[in-house]
Amino acid sequence: MNNILIEKSSIDFEDNGEFILKENGNKDIRVNDNVDITLTIINEEDKDVSYNFDINENCNLIFNIFDASKNINRNINVNINGKNSNVLINISSISLNENNYDVSIHHNNKNCTSNTNIHGLTIDNNSIYIKNNGYIPNGSEKSVLHQDNKIIAMNDNKSKVEPNLFIDEYDVEASHGAYIGKFDEEELFYLNSRGLDENKCYELLINGFLLNEFNNEVEYSLSPYSFNKLYPFSFFNSW
Repeated sequence: MNNILIEKSSIDFEDNGEFILKENGNKDIRVNDNVDITLTIINEEDKDVSYNFDINENCNLIFNIFDASKNINRNINVNINGKNSNVLINISSISLNENNYDVSIHHNNKNCTSNTNIHGLTIDNNSIYIKNNGYIPNGSEKSVLHQDNKIIAMNDNKSKVEPNLFIDEYDVEASHGAYIGKFDEEELFYLNSRGLDENKCYELLINGFLLNEFNNEVEYSLSPYSFNKLYPFSFFNSW
């Protein structure tokens, strides 16, 4: 993944490829017919940013975002305009104050698929707000739309998940999930029983939770951002 886009606010993809996006403001992105594209953002800055996607026919878009920041507001709007196209959005977020995500997927044609995975980790009294909207209007039959929204709270927080499905077509498959809570105590017990101390258990669970949906190349790009390097475990004495 060595192609880098730096100063483009309007991007028109006509060929397949994998790119790391360096953010410098709002972007309008068009994916033309028969294009497979992967876009990845690795971010540690506080910012307000919007993305608008127009997806044509027979396309595949993967959009990966990894945020480790205090305050971020992301607005992502995806218009799947051409039939037989697929969109996968993976967002992983570590909040040190307040991170907000507003995602809307519009199925504007038939035989299209979208999957949105938004996973967040809050620290101390910090929060993440997720608003995830999925739209399938009448006439967009054979569409598939799935949402997976999860927030792991290390301590008390005021996080919120708002999953919304707006479906006006019968011949579709649609689902959403929302979870705010702690790691499973059984998972912690299992790792402890294998001889791992508490810090190592949490490190493995956090990295797995945040990186599970990313492919191997993205995980390699994120290797400098491993949890114990970014946030020493002194942050979590209250565990």
